[in-house]
Amino acid sequence: MSRPIYYIGALIIVALAILGYFLPGGLKDRVAEGSIVISSPFHRSLDWVKQRFTGAQGGLKNVDELRKENLYLKGLNAMLSAENLVLGGLQKENGRLKELMGFKNDSEFKLLAARVIQRDPSNWWDAVIINRGYKDDPDLATDQPVISPRGVVGKTTEVGPYTTRVVLLVDENCKVSAVTESSRAQGIVSGETMMNNRAGATCRFSFVPREVEFATGERVFTSGLGGIFPANLLIGVISEAPPLSADKNFGLYREGLVQPTADLNSLQEVFIILGIK
Repeated sequence: MSRPIYYIGALIIVALAILGYFLPGGLKDRVAEGSIVISSPFHRSLDWVKQRFTGAQGGLKNVDELRKENLYLKGLNAMLSAENLVLGGLQKENGRLKELMGFKNDSEFKLLAARVIQRDPSNWWDAVIINRGYKDDPDLATDQPVISPRGVVGKTTEVGPYTTRVVLLVDENCKVSAVTESSRAQGIVSGETMMNNRAGATCRFSFVPREVEFATGERVFTSGLGGIFPANLLIGVISEAPPLSADKNFGLYREGLVQPTADLNSLQEVFIILGIK
C-alpha cells in the first residue's frame, strides 16, 4: 500500500472522529463502527509489522543461543574425549597388571616383580635397568633369569643395592639352551648385535644337529641344559628355517632365526626368577 493512501485513510479516520463528536447518539455509534471498519486494515498492517519485527528479534536471539550452545558442546566433547583417553589408558594398565598378578600367582617359581626405569637409546637392544637390588631381596644375584608373561626377557648381570642391570635376550652376551616344541630340535638361542641393528629384535637359533629339521612357526622353549634358565620357559617362535644348501646350513649344524615373544621393545614390568616356590 502506497504512502498517500495511508495519509488519506488517516484523514478520513480523523474526520469521522470529529464528525461523530457532533452527531446524535445513534449516528455517532454508526460513525464509530465505520471508523473501526476503515481503520482495521491499518491496524492489521501495523500488527503484521510488529510480528515480523518481534520474529526477527527472536531469530537473532535463537542464533546467538545456538552459537553459545555449539561452543558449549564443543568444549564438552573435548573434555569427554580427554577423559576417554585417560580411561582407556587406565583400562589397559589394569588389564596388564591383572595379567602380571595372575602370572605370578600361577607360576611354580619364586618371582620378584620389578619395573624398568632406565634404557639407553643408543644401545636399545642391549640392556635395561630395573628398580630392584639386593636390598629389596637378598636372594637377588647375577645370572638369574628375567621373564615376562609373554616369554624370556634376559638375565641379570650387575646387581646393586637398589637397581639391577638386565641384559636382554637379543644381546650377543645372552645365550640360552633351547628346544623346539614339535621337532624337538635342540640348539642355542643367542642375540647378535649386528643382526639386531639391521633387522630388529631377532635371535639366532644355532648349533642344531644337521639331521634334525625344524619349521617356521614352531615355538621355542628353554631346554634347562644351560644351567641358568630352567626348562619350559617360552623364548619365541621360529621365524626363518633355511634348508640345507651350499651357502647355508653346511657342516655339522643347521640354524635359523627366532622371534622373541616377549615385547622387548616396550618393556615396563618384568619378573626375576629367584628359585622354586
